[in-house]
Amino acid sequence: MRLPDGQNIRARVRLCWRRDGEHPREELYAAFQLRARTLDGDWDKTLQSIAERDAREGVSHTLALQRQGQSMVFAALIPSDQLPGIWQGQREVSDALIAQGLMGRTKKNHATNGDSPTLWLHDVRTDDSSAVPDVLWQWPGVIDVNSFEVDESSRAAISEDSWDDLPGVDHRSLGSDGAQKRSAWRSYYPRSKDVRVEVIKRSGGVCERRSCGVGRPFQGFLDVHHILGAEKGDRVWNCVALCPNCHREAHYAPDADAINTELLAFATQFESDHF
Repeated sequence: MRLPDGQNIRARVRLCWRRDGEHPREELYAAFQLRARTLDGDWDKTLQSIAERDAREGVSHTLALQRQGQSMVFAALIPSDQLPGIWQGQREVSDALIAQGLMGRTKKNHATNGDSPTLWLHDVRTDDSSAVPDVLWQWPGVIDVNSFEVDESSRAAISEDSWDDLPGVDHRSLGSDGAQKRSAWRSYYPRSKDVRVEVIKRSGGVCERRSCGVGRPFQGFLDVHHILGAEKGDRVWNCVALCPNCHREAHYAPDADAINTELLAFATQFESDHF
């Protein structure tokens, strides 16, 4: 993989705890273990050994992935030599939250999960718990892979139409063989994952456009639409949950301005709930 600065990297992939729908609160957190158990009960020695092993094997980064159904909801590219510092930072923040009683009934440190060193990508179980994953996302060198631009043509390729849709066409003349894979990069306005979680939760799983109300019984159906644009504000009162059709209309329909005016009137009623 090549980074925007031209650097070639080699990454070790780690999967976060599975989201299989069996735990009612599983969407509130995302974390992964760096090792099954500590070395000789020594946390610092364990973390350092992980970084040293990656250095010996030429692994420059860890790619942490949280999957939910067919969606990759969190993806963090982390420099391997920064793992010990990030882990220590999350442990210190977790200790402080617990000491101040800000983690509710939770008394176990995030980073010291049993005998397994653990890193967190997401935690909204309490009003303050997001401070732990923030250590990782704000750490110099960590990249939010979900911020990369995805070529829409690659999305369509996931669910191609049947060959029988165009009878009489010689399909051998269409497309290409052995196309070269390309990486796309773009500038963007950062979006809070917590805002998305809150808006989707507020919607109850159905489109928040008053004239629609369509829903589907699976995760990932609804989009979060920034009514005034993410550059104006990434807040719950600037966002609504929309079905894909309404989301496209809010951007491209001839009456998009009227649609967004209606959506803004709906969303701003929640401003007083989130000071």
